[in-house]
Amino acid sequence: MFKTSTRSSLTTRNNLLRTLGLTLAFLLLFSLSEIIILLKDHVYQPKAGDISLYLIISLLAAVSARFFVTRLLLAVTFIVQISEAVYYQFYGQFYGPSEVWLAFVETKDIASGITDSLGSLGVYFAIMAVAVIFALVFTRRLAPQWHKWLALPCLLAIVVMFAGQFYKAIDGQMYKFNPDLRHSLLRNGLSAMSFSAIRLIPEALSGENQSVTHYDPYQVTPIEGTHAGKYSIILAIGESLNPHHVSALGYERDTTPELKALLKQYQGTGRLIVSNAVSTRVAIPMLVNNLREPDNYGAYKSKSTNIFANAKKQGYQTAFISAQGLEGLSNWIGIHDIDLWEDTQIRPAPDVGADVVLTPSVEKATLDWNKPFLMVLNSRAPHIPYERNIPQGFAKFSTPRLNDDVAQKKNEYDDAVRLYDKELASAIRTAMAKSALPVLVFITSDHGERVGDGGLFGHSVVEMPIAQVPFLYFSNDPAYSMQAIGPQVPLNHYQVATLINKMLGYAVSNPNQKDDSFFITGGDIRGLSERVTYHLNALPEAER
Repeated sequence: MFKTSTRSSLTTRNNLLRTLGLTLAFLLLFSLSEIIILLKDHVYQPKAGDISLYLIISLLAAVSARFFVTRLLLAVTFIVQISEAVYYQFYGQFYGPSEVWLAFVETKDIASGITDSLGSLGVYFAIMAVAVIFALVFTRRLAPQWHKWLALPCLLAIVVMFAGQFYKAIDGQMYKFNPDLRHSLLRNGLSAMSFSAIRLIPEALSGENQSVTHYDPYQVTPIEGTHAGKYSIILAIGESLNPHHVSALGYERDTTPELKALLKQYQGTGRLIVSNAVSTRVAIPMLVNNLREPDNYGAYKSKSTNIFANAKKQGYQTAFISAQGLEGLSNWIGIHDIDLWEDTQIRPAPDVGADVVLTPSVEKATLDWNKPFLMVLNSRAPHIPYERNIPQGFAKFSTPRLNDDVAQKKNEYDDAVRLYDKELASAIRTAMAKSALPVLVFITSDHGERVGDGGLFGHSVVEMPIAQVPFLYFSNDPAYSMQAIGPQVPLNHYQVATLINKMLGYAVSNPNQKDDSFFITGGDIRGLSERVTYHLNALPEAER
């Protein structure tokens, strides 16, 4: 009897010690990323309740660590929490539901960008690896052997906590699941994952949208006496172009000498304008569909303002030539009205310097160059990682390599812009030389790019600086100068597309626009991501 009691006492003590040890170990692993972000950004102030959640999860997981489900859920929890820290370090903000969905369609780009920044992100991946291995392997060996009547309720509590978060997303409003600096890494991550898994991903896969906003149809009327058909049109859509790094707009480094020469040769014009979105997968469809409202699904569906559809009505040949892979975007862009579609899914591009495919694609284009055409040229440079846009021997600013990572990446970005300039100008000159008709050339970018501001790079953050893009226009026929075709230089993507539609012979009027307000949105093609409203008359003079 005494021996049995003693053995039971020792077992209880051993279980208590193991539980305490594992709880502290889990808390330590949870705290590492939180501490780094807290030290990095004083604005990040998670609530006490969110922090106490780590203690609750750690204790419940320690008690029920004998179960594989517990260890698996714990490993997933570590991944979710630390992935938010990785995203915050890379982009300067936490990811939300839309960014989770975007990660599934732009996995390669995101992985490439993160790989390029392993120097600054390596510590997080090291923490993640240690946490996951500890949860799945060592926790099993150190797990206390509490009776099932105590361990099972703890496991059930963990499952309910996870399931409850996902259950709230079934009919919850998206803004409640968006990231908040008052919430912990884990809460932000779970909110984003749950809403995306329950709502965004299934809706996107099924083609359904539970939150369709209804707008009045755009009014599209033919313009009497239009010259449409007497000229061809090129719309060049760059990638991640920061207008403050474009020498054709005054940047001190000679990053775009070729475009600057074209601008001078044909007495063109240029300025800084505002994009519709900070994600390629939203910005390009909105631009070519001449949309103001990010969630105007009816306008996407009707194609009434789609520049390719309107070009076809006027007898134009249409082409979309891209140095990128645009999986899942062709229908949104209007592939059924595009005679020639080339992206890297059809015509592969090299891993380094993908833009070199543009000129050969133009040269081989199956167009009748004696007839009018509408051609979109979509570049890849200078998308991150910038060094992949710098072929061997091409570097000018980024060699010799600097020890300062931020300064080095800035230099690499400027060299990537040089490649964009070289290849795009070559493709434009090729098309202009082949065309028997005058050519009107509109140049802009899908979105801008943060280039070292605060030590950060990239885009996808919904804010004005990342929506700022360059705009250049010129024509090899003086009769179609900017002064001749429009009352003023466009101020944003919507006005650029409206002007292109005008040159295609159609006047576009938007009955939904009651004032001079416009929007900048994120990475959800359905307009469900965050958006910022701005007014043209409130923009600084440089943007107006």
